[in-house]
Amino acid sequence: MSARAAVAVTRGRGRRALLPGSLFLTGAAFLATGCGQATESPVKAPPATPAPRTPVVFTDITSAAGIAFTQNSGAFGKKYLPETMGSGLAFLDYDGDGHPDLFFVNAAEWPEKRRKKATQALYRNRGDGTFEDVTAKAGLAVEMYGIGVAAADYDNDGHTDLFINGLGPDRLFHNRGDGTFADVTQKAGVSDPAFGSSATWIDYDRDGRLDLFVCN
Repeated sequence: MSARAAVAVTRGRGRRALLPGSLFLTGAAFLATGCGQATESPVKAPPATPAPRTPVVFTDITSAAGIAFTQNSGAFGKKYLPETMGSGLAFLDYDGDGHPDLFFVNAAEWPEKRRKKATQALYRNRGDGTFEDVTAKAGLAVEMYGIGVAAADYDNDGHTDLFINGLGPDRLFHNRGDGTFADVTQKAGVSDPAFGSSATWIDYDRDGRLDLFVCN
C-alpha cells in the first residue's frame, strides 16, 4: 500500500484542487496530513486596534547594587579638553566565576590644582545582583588621568587583562589569575605618553595573538 501526500486548496467559493508536493494559500488555509487528508484552518484577520504595549521602565539600582564610583575629571573651571570628556567602562569576568565584573576608569587632579586622590575602580560581581569594591585588593588603586580602557586576554593565559590610556603614559595590567593584577607596562613596551582617548585589541595579522590599537 502506498500513499501520496497532497495539499487541498480552496479558492474563491470553495473550488478545491489537489496539488501534490505544492502549497498555495488563497483565502482559507488547509493543513494536510501525510495520507492526503486536509483540515481547514481559517486565517484570522488582525485586530482593528493593536493591543497597547507595556512601556519599558528602567530603575536606578546603583546604590542598592553597592556601586559608589564617582568620576573625577579634575576640572577647576578652565574647560580643558580632557576634563570635558567622560571616562571609560569595561565589563569583564576578571576572576573567571561566570559573572561580569565592572572596571571604571577615573581621571585625576591637575598637578597645580590637586585637591583629592582618585583612582581607578574594580567592582566584583557577587552573583546576587550586588558588587563589592576590590580595587585595592586587586592592585588597581592606581592614580592616573585615565580616559579609555580595553579588556582582553592578550597573552592567551585564560585571564582577562586591562589596558588603560588617557592623558599621560598608558598602563597595561596583567591578570595573574589569582584576583590580582601586575603592572607590566614597561615590559610590554606600551607606555605611550601621548593624549590617548581609546584603544582596542585586535588580531590584525591573524597569528592568534592579540595586537593593540591605540587612539591618540
